Amino acid sequence: MVTRRLAEALLRAATRRWPAEYRDELGREWSAELHVLTAQRQRLRMLRYAASLAASRPDGPLAGPRAVRGRAGRTAAALLLAPVAGVGIVLVSAVVMAVVVNGFLATTVSWSTRAQLPLLTVLTAALALLLARFAARWGRRSALAGPLRTALGVMLPVGVTAVLLEYVLNRGTQGLIRAAPGLVSWLTLLTLVLWGASALAGRGRVRAAWWFGVLGALVVADVSVVLTVVNAIPAGPQTVVDGLPQADTVDRISAPLWLFASWTDWSFGLPRPTPWELFLITDLVEVQPYLYLAVSPYALAYAVNAARSAPPADAAPPAGLPA
Repeated sequence: MVTRRLAEALLRAATRRWPAEYRDELGREWSAELHVLTAQRQRLRMLRYAASLAASRPDGPLAGPRAVRGRAGRTAAALLLAPVAGVGIVLVSAVVMAVVVNGFLATTVSWSTRAQLPLLTVLTAALALLLARFAARWGRRSALAGPLRTALGVMLPVGVTAVLLEYVLNRGTQGLIRAAPGLVSWLTLLTLVLWGASALAGRGRVRAAWWFGVLGALVVADVSVVLTVVNAIPAGPQTVVDGLPQADTVDRISAPLWLFASWTDWSFGLPRPTPWELFLITDLVEVQPYLYLAVSPYALAYAVNAARSAPPADAAPPAGLPA
């Protein structure tokens, strides 16, 4: 029977992809299943069964060192390229925002300038969520084991990319030093948030992991922007001449709003921050809030899905493998 011979050829191809010590037992079990399907005259199901075995990729420690190395390589590539994609999201969003504002809104509405930052935020958030969907898929195939290792694996490439970005944008170390308090706090605290979210997801508390991760990422980004502003701009004038302050200041009472103000260029109807304070804040933090917005969703999606997909320590081997 041609169908049976084709199915047997597919099974032989499937068994050759597994380590030698498992091939005989897998071959016997799969052949037995094929015999049952043949006896039931289910030819299409028999072919589908054999083809699925031949097409599936051996994975995990039982699949041998080559498969493990391949999985580790894919994990490394995803984690190294994702921060670059985050920077690309900010750059693409900025270009699109400039085109829309200068090429369309500036000639049609009077509030085109005020629309710049909100439009940049919306574009960045939309592309960040798209990247997060891919990161969730990468996380389900992650080679990293354990919440702390996953959090560090995600954030170390992010840290290197963020430092290089700040160095390039500020053309030297002076601006990097100015941005350091916020940047260091964001990298450190977001690592802890990812650690906690991954630990919760690994225990099966996926909804709690998402809530903890989303709220934690927002708080971390807000704290980081506050530290950057506090480190660079005083709360009150150091010198007053003829009743006029001789230095720019930002009142600390509005500190919890600074992240959201930098995303929207708006004080939400409150007296603080004032328009001048908004200008000082957004001019100082520049790209930082948008980098946080571009990176945090994919980092959280990767950590949660990696923890959800990690097999428990006492998991039994797949069907057809010796226990």
